[in-house]
Amino acid sequence: MIGINTFFQYISLRRRIIITISILTVLTISIGLYALMAIVESNNRLQDSIRTGQAMSQMVDTARLAQVHFKKQVQEWKDMLLRGNDHDLFEKHLRAFENEDRLVNDYLRTLAKITESMNIVTLQIDESIRVHERLGHKYREALKYYRQADLRSAVIVDKMVRGIDREPTDRMDALLYSIKGQAEKRLKETEILATTTLQAYKSFSFFLIFLVLVGVGFGISMAYSILGDLNKEDNGNKIENKDQEM
Repeated sequence: MIGINTFFQYISLRRRIIITISILTVLTISIGLYALMAIVESNNRLQDSIRTGQAMSQMVDTARLAQVHFKKQVQEWKDMLLRGNDHDLFEKHLRAFENEDRLVNDYLRTLAKITESMNIVTLQIDESIRVHERLGHKYREALKYYRQADLRSAVIVDKMVRGIDREPTDRMDALLYSIKGQAEKRLKETEILATTTLQAYKSFSFFLIFLVLVGVGFGISMAYSILGDLNKEDNGNKIENKDQEM
C-alpha cells in the first residue's frame, strides 16, 4: 500500500507547492465568502425580525386605540344627551364626539393599511369600518330630534339609538382579538424561520471546519513531504561534494 508521502514522491516539488497553495487558497476564499454571506444574511434576518416586530406592535396598538376611542365616542354621546341642556356643554361634548368618531375611522383605516402591507387578511377591519360609519350616521340622524330646551327629547333620542353600540363594540373586541392572534402567529413564524436558518448555518459551519482540518492536515503532510525531499537533496549534495573533494 502506497502511503501519502510515497505518493507525493511521484509529484514534482514545484507541483506539490502549487497544489498546496491552491488548496489552501480555495479554502481561505470559501471560508471568507461563507463568513461574508452569513453576516449579510444574519443582518437581513435581524432587520426583518425588527421590522416585523415593530409592524406587529404597531398593528396591535392601532387596533387597541380604535377600540379605546370608540368607547370614548359612545361616552361623549351619552354625556351630550345628559348635559346637553347647557349650550356650552352640548357644544363641548359634540366636538369631542365628532373628534372621537374621526379618530376611530383614522385608526381603523390605518390598521387596514398595516395589515395589507404585512399580507395579513382580516375581514373584520372592513366590516368594523362599515358598522362604525352606520353607527355615526344613526347617531347624527337621532340627534336631529334633540332639543336643548326640552329635557324629554334626550329620553326620546336615547330610545332611538339604544343598544346600537353593542354590535360595533363586539366587533371591535373581536377585531383586537384577531389582530393579536395574527401578530403572535407571524412573530412565531419569524422566530421559526430564524431558528431554521441558524441551524442550517451551524451545520454548514461544521462542514467548513471539517474541510479546514482536512486542508490543514493536507498542508502539514505536504510540508513534511517537501521538507523530506529537500533534506534528501541536501544530503545528496553533501555526499556529492565529499566525493568530489576526495
